[in-house]
Amino acid sequence: MTTTAIPTNFVDNVGAQVDAAYLNNLGQRVEDTKATSDTNASAISAIVSGTKKAVVATSESTSSTTFTDLTTTTDSVTVTIGSSGIALVFIAATMSNSAVQSSDMGFALSGANTAAASTAQELSFVSAGANYAGSYGTWFLLTGLSAGSTTFKAKYKTGAAGGTATFSNRRIAVIPFP
Repeated sequence: MTTTAIPTNFVDNVGAQVDAAYLNNLGQRVEDTKATSDTNASAISAIVSGTKKAVVATSESTSSTTFTDLTTTTDSVTVTIGSSGIALVFIAATMSNSAVQSSDMGFALSGANTAAASTAQELSFVSAGANYAGSYGTWFLLTGLSAGSTTFKAKYKTGAAGGTATFSNRRIAVIPFP
């Protein structure tokens, strides 16, 4: 595609011969620009319309030292992973712990892709004191996924026995790339 600017009117091209060949070339450049714009618009639309999120405001707790569900289990989203095999995952929550240890939030995958929640992909808040709270978020770029419908489910745990991790305003969002 030519990078020559398209004149906005014939005054911009003073001295240029305006004939059928010129107008045909101008028309083709407009069509080329439109095709590129349409392709970009389609890609952006696929990303935006494929984005899913879930929010649970309820405060809930766990004493589990392995990733588990909380009482309200609507903290999951299902998206269609595209042929790129890429998804961007966001997780966030307000977290506290009854002891001076971590409260951890991760996510598991099921469907076309399966993976257990892992400390390699978690949001971890270490309380400076008993029942201190903080609101945090993070993101993970996942690559090498299989195309198809995949559910991303938030999971929770406490860092060590003896503590109770509490979570509220839990959020998970996933942007699958086409």
